[in-house]
Amino acid sequence: MPFNVSDRVSALIGEVGRIEKESEGVYLALGRLFPRLVAEMGKSSDIARNEIRAFSTILGEGSAAGLGSMASFAEESGVFFKKVQERDAAFLALIVESIERLSGLEEVIGRVRLDSEEMEIISLNAMTVALKSGNAGKAFSVITDELKRLSTRTIALTEEITARGRSLLEYFGKLRDSLGELEAFQSGFFAEIDRALSHGYHELDRGIRDAVGFFGGLLDEAAGVREPIQSIMQGIQLQDIIRQSLQHVSISLEEARRSAAEVDALLRDDAEGEGELARAEELAYVAAIADLSSSLIEDIVGQLDVGAEGFASHVERVKGIIAEVEGRRVSYVAVSSRATGGVTDTMAFAEGSSRYLSIKKSVIGASRRLAEQVKVLDESFRGLASLLSRFQNIVVASRIEVAKNRALAGVTTTVQGMIHLTDRIGDDVSGAMTTTKDFIKVASAAIVSYAGSGGGDQRQASSLEAEDEGGEADRLQATLRRVESDIDCLNGAKISVAKTLDGFSLYTPEFLALIAEARGELDLIRGLSSRLKEARGDLLALKASVDAELGPDAAAGAIKNERLRSVIERFTIFTHKKTAGEIGNFDVEEGTEAGEITLF
Repeated sequence: MPFNVSDRVSALIGEVGRIEKESEGVYLALGRLFPRLVAEMGKSSDIARNEIRAFSTILGEGSAAGLGSMASFAEESGVFFKKVQERDAAFLALIVESIERLSGLEEVIGRVRLDSEEMEIISLNAMTVALKSGNAGKAFSVITDELKRLSTRTIALTEEITARGRSLLEYFGKLRDSLGELEAFQSGFFAEIDRALSHGYHELDRGIRDAVGFFGGLLDEAAGVREPIQSIMQGIQLQDIIRQSLQHVSISLEEARRSAAEVDALLRDDAEGEGELARAEELAYVAAIADLSSSLIEDIVGQLDVGAEGFASHVERVKGIIAEVEGRRVSYVAVSSRATGGVTDTMAFAEGSSRYLSIKKSVIGASRRLAEQVKVLDESFRGLASLLSRFQNIVVASRIEVAKNRALAGVTTTVQGMIHLTDRIGDDVSGAMTTTKDFIKVASAAIVSYAGSGGGDQRQASSLEAEDEGGEADRLQATLRRVESDIDCLNGAKISVAKTLDGFSLYTPEFLALIAEARGELDLIRGLSSRLKEARGDLLALKASVDAELGPDAAAGAIKNERLRSVIERFTIFTHKKTAGEIGNFDVEEGTEAGEITLF
């Protein structure tokens, strides 16, 4: 015989046995892997939902630190800052108006000074006439001397008032400039507070709600891996069919090996060739077994390939879902700055707050100094009014004296000039005093009120709605301290959101590792299929060799059906029995179809 049947059959039995053992190992590994995968899938979902709840509770957790009341405080502080800004703007407008009003005083004071100088000259002329009149003009000379002294004092007082008026205007100018600086700075500063606090809170709130909605929907999509994973788990049950099928192949090949042993024995014992018929029958049986086994292996390969293809399809589906949701997650996190709105530089805010309070303090100090200067100017005008009253008394006395003494008839015109100048000075002083009184009534009162708003002790207001006994400055400082504290709290919440966003995961690393492991097992299944195909090829080659050995004239009936019948009695799958019947030309009773399990 040109080939060794026993060795070839034994080699096939060994390979099929190894494949059976390895296939069982692969499917058992898959059987152990997928429950872990399902558990890890549930764990991934739980972790993701906890992370989503972490988003929702960030604002709630911050409430204990003041974040929960931040929105209402931001609104209240915004109203407060707006009132402060409106108050400062109104005060600035009043100061500008006051400067325009007081700027006219210098002209009035200048006229009083000129009239006083003219009065001094007139009084000198009148004194000259009085001296020429001798004893008759002695009383009049006393009057004119007093008039001259009053004129001198008036001139000095007007110079003093003029200097004070100019100084007052300078103070007004400085206050106006300080208020302008305050207005320019606080406009941007208050807007920054509103952006950082009120807008920052609402941006964070909107961002968190957006993140909760987005990740909630994404988590539902991520759960889509459950269906293909469950389908893979159902496919793992195929192992029982494959195991039984490979056992059928092993049973058949064991029969073939016994027949091959019979052939070898006949060759040894029948040196004269007398056992040729028995040997042909055994060889035909080996060929039939090879045919049966190759058919069984073809069926197994088909099931493995279909199973592997299904596994691959489901695994690719899982990979696709993972890639899709992970891609969307990464894209969302990349633009998640809209959820946090950026962290406010608290150091820069503290510096801005310090500068604002410094400017505010400077304005208040300038306001107080200006109020003091206005009072001094008013007192100067009161002094001028007192001199004017004495002017009027002296003028009246001079008129009486001239009327009594005919010797003084030459100074009548001079007396009329005195009367005219006195009236003019009186009108100017009265107008100036009216101006200062109006100013004091409106502007000075506002200055005192504005400057006084920064006074008081350093008690901190407990609420923006509470009575602020410490004045606006104290209330302002308390509000700014609260704003700074809330910005710190808001920054902490934003950082927490950013960390939660960065760390958000839809699948645990273990889940992803198990998916990769499942793909590796899939490759092993494909490898088993390839090896079975090679074994089938060897079986077909064995059958071809046997057929060639038997020759074309070998009788098909050389196979004893009883032997095949006895083999398939040990089969547990009906289609395998049917295949054997077709090969052995005998009928097989109805049984369980392929793909279903038949118990031994």
